Amino acid sequence: MPESSTSRRRAHEAEFYGAMDGAARFNQRDALATVLITAVNIIAGFLIGVFQLGIPFREALQTYTVLTVGDGLVTMIPSLLVSMAGGIVVTRASSGSTLSTDLGKQLFSGRRPLFIASGIMLALAAIPGLPKFSFFLLAGLVGALAWRTPPAAAQAAQEENEKQKDKKPTQEVEDLLKLDELALEVGYGLVSVVDAQRGGQLLARVKALRSNLAVQLGFIVPPVHITDNAKLAPREYVIYLRGVEVARWELHEADLLAISSDATPPPVPGTPTREPAFGVAATWIIPALQNDALAKGYAVVDQTSVLATHLAEIIKKYAPELLTRNETKRLLDRLAESQPKLVEELTPKLLSLAEVQKVMQQLLREAVSIRDLSTILEALFDSAALTKSPVMLVEAARQALARALVRPLSLPSSGEITRRLPISSELISPKSFCRSVKVTPSSLANSGSVGVLPRSSRSLSCASSTRRACRRRSRGLQSISRKLSRIAPRMRNLA
Repeated sequence: MPESSTSRRRAHEAEFYGAMDGAARFNQRDALATVLITAVNIIAGFLIGVFQLGIPFREALQTYTVLTVGDGLVTMIPSLLVSMAGGIVVTRASSGSTLSTDLGKQLFSGRRPLFIASGIMLALAAIPGLPKFSFFLLAGLVGALAWRTPPAAAQAAQEENEKQKDKKPTQEVEDLLKLDELALEVGYGLVSVVDAQRGGQLLARVKALRSNLAVQLGFIVPPVHITDNAKLAPREYVIYLRGVEVARWELHEADLLAISSDATPPPVPGTPTREPAFGVAATWIIPALQNDALAKGYAVVDQTSVLATHLAEIIKKYAPELLTRNETKRLLDRLAESQPKLVEELTPKLLSLAEVQKVMQQLLREAVSIRDLSTILEALFDSAALTKSPVMLVEAARQALARALVRPLSLPSSGEITRRLPISSELISPKSFCRSVKVTPSSLANSGSVGVLPRSSRSLSCASSTRRACRRRSRGLQSISRKLSRIAPRMRNLA
């Protein structure tokens, strides 16, 4: 039962029991007065008849007892009706309908009260001296009414269906206004990949994907709403972020995707394409050529893996946007269970929830996991007293996570750093570092703006001055590129 219905039922029961208590007290006093009046009538009439009128003892007892009973019936029937009416009004409690509607629901909505009333009338008809025809007729009418009354369960189901019909148009309109954080629409040709009853493994892969991404990113990724769309191509799928399309690709029917990491891979028969997640060259091959592709060094994946990998990379790309304020509050509340003092002293005393969210979003934008939330908050606590700048707060958090950033770049056995990346400005100058990074201006601009290596998900663990120098160099290269693009048409015209 819904919580709102339960609370309304309990409130109605409380009012009903309170009203019943008042009605019982009212009827109790009325009944006590009636009993006293009856006793006084019998005793006083008996004494007057014997001592004042000289009536014999047995005759006086019989006469005045019968008179008292008759007087009691004459006075009790109106009193009983008044008491019943008062009890009904008092025990009606709070209701939005009229008294006649409530009486109809309470007396004629169920079979059991009507069957009981029919049985009582039959019993009264069996008593000698009472009009049998009238009681039999009333018993038959009430019994027929009880027989035609639907059961309580069926009536409740009918009322529930009527309520659902009344709410359905409103709910449908409200559903149109809802936006899913992540949504995946597939063409009708990919329904077999999604439907578990038809052997599809995508739902299980998405479930495992959310668990892996939660460990990698440090927060729980929102559920992915998967639906089919007849407007799409049969093997096409579209990924949405809050109702906006962010990725689209089309799979080949019954083919496997062969991917090679070599710059010049050996040829393999198939349809050339590019892998959607990383943009590397790939080839669609038939399943019969799988062993041949594996022998030539290709990585062969099925269509479910291609779709799941593409979805995972899209989630990683837009992870800062998926970290909403509600999710940040949930992460802080969870950490407060084990470290309440840290969370209490940091927010909202030193930093607001929005400021903490911006720092965590920037860390995710730089491909830094926020799983070690306690270390991040301790670094923010130490730096927030000195500065409120988001850039400096992010730098403090990165320095606190230096071990976690450097560890993936080292060998598992010796711990030697496999990539010689500067971890402070004293090891290598910013200009020397920029000259050592041989990349295109566009990729360097992108890497300098987010603080990550080009075409890599590993974060730079260098100092802030080094990254600022990289950004300045990238902006200079972009300015030169724009100038050259404006001069090139003039040079062609002169030529």
